[in-house]
Amino acid sequence: MYLNSELKFKLLQLIRFIFVGFSNTLISLIVYYVLVYIGVNYLISNVVGYIISSIWGYFLSKIWVFSAKKVSVKESLIKFYITYGSSFLLNVCLMFIWVNIFEISKLVAPILTLFFTIPYNFILSKFWVFKLKD
Repeated sequence: MYLNSELKFKLLQLIRFIFVGFSNTLISLIVYYVLVYIGVNYLISNVVGYIISSIWGYFLSKIWVFSAKKVSVKESLIKFYITYGSSFLLNVCLMFIWVNIFEISKLVAPILTLFFTIPYNFILSKFWVFKLKD
């Protein structure tokens, strides 16, 4: 099957985003589970995991996924943290709802939350954070 170069680029970008998202999620979950295991509150554990993984995600997304080397670090970092800050609020609200209202295990809740935060982050990253100005 023949794919034109633009489609190949978009597919490669998506594959890279999925890889970064997976590694980002893995880092966040490892930090979360380690902290919960040693007795840290699940919401605090979630915050720490989110902060550490967002730093990793920013640099990989800027350089490797979106090839946005020409995008201002200052501007993209601000937009990135607005995006991740709003995504984080969504994450915390969903975690609270899953654990406290629906009584879903605090070990399963972060995985359910990913189905909402991953698409949200990709769309804003691609079309706002790392978009080159025309």
